[in-house]
Amino acid sequence: MCNSHNARKSRSFNSVKITPLYLAALAVDAIDDLEAVGTRGHLDRTTDFISTIVIDARGKHWLVKYPTNSFAAAALEAEAALAPELLSELRSSHLPFDIMRPAGWADAEDGRVFVYPEPFGTPKVFDDMTPEEARALGRAIASIHTLSPSIIDNAGLPVYTSEQYRQRLMAELSDADHTDLLPALLRRRWDDALHDTDLWKFVPTVVHGDVSDENFLWSNNTITTVLGWGEAQVADPALDLASLLPLPDELLEPAVHAYENTRGVSLDEATRLRTAFMSEFSILRWLMYGVNTQNRDIQVEAARMLEELAEEVAINPDSSGPTWDIDMDDETAVDTEKLL
Repeated sequence: MCNSHNARKSRSFNSVKITPLYLAALAVDAIDDLEAVGTRGHLDRTTDFISTIVIDARGKHWLVKYPTNSFAAAALEAEAALAPELLSELRSSHLPFDIMRPAGWADAEDGRVFVYPEPFGTPKVFDDMTPEEARALGRAIASIHTLSPSIIDNAGLPVYTSEQYRQRLMAELSDADHTDLLPALLRRRWDDALHDTDLWKFVPTVVHGDVSDENFLWSNNTITTVLGWGEAQVADPALDLASLLPLPDELLEPAVHAYENTRGVSLDEATRLRTAFMSEFSILRWLMYGVNTQNRDIQVEAARMLEELAEEVAINPDSSGPTWDIDMDDETAVDTEKLL
C-alpha cells in the first residue's frame, strides 16, 4: 500500500486493458535491444500495481510494474529517484540486502511503467517468521534507520524535523475528520497524543515508510531484497517500528532486541508510545487512501476497523499501548452504512 495521503484525488488508470503481452510490449519499449520471448503468463495485482515477469531471448527475467493510480505512479517515481543513492549505500556495505534497480521505463496512460531485473527472493508473511528471521527483520529496519539523511534529501524526497512531522500528522487527522467516518473517541485520543509535545521529541531518521510482508524478500532465512521505497523519508523511526507491533511476543521481542542492538539504542517510553500511536494511525491512513483513490471497498473496511478500535479503546484505553488521556464520553461508532 502507498501511504502518501493529501487532499488531491488519485486518478485511476483503467482505460487500457492490462495483459501480460501488453506489459511485455512496454518492457520492449523501455529496454533497448530487449527481445521478449515470453511471460510468466499471469498478472500479479495489488491495490497499487499490476506486474508480471517478462523473459527475454537470453533467458533473463524482467519485472514490469504498472501503477494503477496516481499515488502509486508517484511512489514509483520516488523509488527511481532514490535508487542511485541506495545503490551507493549498498556498494559502501551500509545495507545488508539488495534493492530494486530500475533498468528502464515506458510511458503508459498518465504514469510511467518501470522495468527492473527480477529481484531475488520471495516474500514471507511476517507472522510465519522464525525468531531468527524476526531478528533479521529487526536488523534490516535498523540498517535503514542508520543511513545518512542526505540520501533522502539528495533524491528530493521528504525530510521532516520532529515538529514538522507532528504537524503533518495533525493535518492528516484534520483531513480525516472531514470524512465523518472517524469515531470521536479516536479523534480525541489522537489529538491529545499529538498535543503532547514531549512525546514528539525524537531524532528523525531515514525510514522505509512501507514495512510490510510484500516488500521484504527472503531466501534461506535471510532478507535478500527490500522493495517499495516509494514512501521513504526522513521522519519518525516509529513509523517503521509500528509494523512490528502485530507480531506475537515470541517474534516481536527478538525483532526489537535485534533492532536495538544493531542501532546501539534502547527504545524509550516515548518511542514505544509513538510506535503504538503509528500502529493505530495506520488505520486512519488506510481510510484516507481509500478516500483519495475513491475506493469504496477500502473506505468500508477502514471505517469498520476504526469502529472496532474505538470499541476496544472504550473498554480498555491502554489495550493497544498508548496511555494518554481520552474522553470516555465520546461516541465510538461511525455510520458505515453511508458507504455501502
